[in-house]
Amino acid sequence: MKKISYISLALIAIFVNATAYGAGARIPTTSISQALENTKSRDNFATLKNVKFDVKEKVYNITYLTKGGSIETVKINKVNGKEVK
Repeated sequence: MKKISYISLALIAIFVNATAYGAGARIPTTSISQALENTKSRDNFATLKNVKFDVKEKVYNITYLTKGGSIETVKINKVNGKEVK
C-alpha cells in the first residue's frame, strides 16, 4: 500500500510541475533580436554599441550611436516589448 501511495504522489508531483512549466511557457516575451530590430528602426539610429540584459528588472539595455554623434540608451521590457522610460 505504501508503494502505491508513493507512486501516486510522485505522479501527481510530476503532473503539477509539468502544468506549471506549461503555463510559464505561454507567457509572451520579447526576444533580444526583436528588441534590436525595434531599436534599429528608430529614425536617429546609426551604429549599435552595446547590449546587456538586466535579469533582475527583466529589461534589455541597448546603447547605440545616433546620426548626430551622441550616444543613447534604450531600455526595452522583456515581458511586453515596450520601451521603459
